[in-house]
Amino acid sequence: MPKNIKKALLTAFNVILFFLISLLHYSDFLDIKIFGVGITLLIPLLVAFSLWHSPLASAMAGVLSGMIMDSSAQGSYCFNAIVLLIIGTFVSVASSTLFNKNLPSAIVISLICAVIYYTLQWAIFHTFSEGINHSLAFLLQISLPSAVLTALFIFPFYFLYKYIEKLKLKI
Repeated sequence: MPKNIKKALLTAFNVILFFLISLLHYSDFLDIKIFGVGITLLIPLLVAFSLWHSPLASAMAGVLSGMIMDSSAQGSYCFNAIVLLIIGTFVSVASSTLFNKNLPSAIVISLICAVIYYTLQWAIFHTFSEGINHSLAFLLQISLPSAVLTALFIFPFYFLYKYIEKLKLKI
């Protein structure tokens, strides 16, 4: 099989995977909640994708994923597109310059990105909504636990993209 066709198949696989994860996230088919805390699977998926891809591909994956999230979420107004664009670009650049592409690094960067995402979401959408007590309770009971649980989902995506990277080296 020609190299261009294999590359196109890998690109199609990534597009389908991002689409399916976003579809599962915004449908009632698979609602992952632990102790009432929601999980955003697109963040660890984007982190794992960005570890192995160029900044441009990671930025495009981030902005497209964010646009899908914004089109499904109520009142986000491009928040997800901007934040996921920054996360995708940051992880890609950092993985090629600051740290190795190993599992401990992936866990740390996934946790950092999830904490940044949920903290920004809290700061923009919940800080001034119903007073300081409710705002802090939301941060400590919903946002930060969501960030930790979301970051834990790096494991399957990291191993999937590590395997795909090995396949690409054989091409």
